[in-house]
Amino acid sequence: MQATGAVWLGEDGEKTAVVFIDYPRAFGSVDRSCNVKELLSFGVERPLVAWVAGFLQERAAQVRESDVLSEEIELTCGVPQGSVLGPPLFIVAADSLSRRLNGIPGLQHGLFAGGLTIVCASADLSEIQQTIQQGLDCTMNWSAECRMEVSAEKTEYTLFGARETNLLSLKVGETAIKEVRAPTLLCLTMQPRKGLSKHVMCMKAAANTRLMQLRQVASPEWCPDREKLRAFHLVLVQAKMCYGVAWLWLDTSLSDGERVERA
Repeated sequence: MQATGAVWLGEDGEKTAVVFIDYPRAFGSVDRSCNVKELLSFGVERPLVAWVAGFLQERAAQVRESDVLSEEIELTCGVPQGSVLGPPLFIVAADSLSRRLNGIPGLQHGLFAGGLTIVCASADLSEIQQTIQQGLDCTMNWSAECRMEVSAEKTEYTLFGARETNLLSLKVGETAIKEVRAPTLLCLTMQPRKGLSKHVMCMKAAANTRLMQLRQVASPEWCPDREKLRAFHLVLVQAKMCYGVAWLWLDTSLSDGERVERA
């Protein structure tokens, strides 16, 4: 939302740089001492913090393949994803990064699962370069402190509003990150200029494939009734048609569901 909002709300002449930072093992690599420190900074009582620290310690894992069970390995970092406490503890640790990034003027950011997006909009390319690189350096410093690995190979950036390429020189540590012209964020295909035509094309291709699947289901051999076909349509087609593009073509006087139901 921050990335698309910055692009759509940008003034004429403004460019928006968006960096998509990838953490390949976010939940499994965060340093547990960061959790303890952040819980204390939030004012959580020490007995409860001690209980959480104990909850995270002495954890192990094994892998089963058919009837073969691997040797047990000790897990010295990370939070358990399958637990109730795992996600909140990761958010607590990531909040310290969010506070640091908030201290950089002109920089916006968003965290989702194992990814971080940082955004800067300006008509001045040098300002964008400086602000984004400062955000990257801040992120790398925090990641080192919390033992979080950033994937330089999967980290990418896009400069929206620019026709030319390679106008920025951004690095993750010592590694230059690559520029992409049509990045995909949470299944939403974006593009350098205003609009979502790239996403519409991807959505149309996916919808066509699903309509072909629906056609096979509707064949005389299956003879499904209308309600069964409608159920397949809702799952295969409507869900795709409503994702990230419905607001472009639906009548604002109707809800998304009402308009699609009439189709």
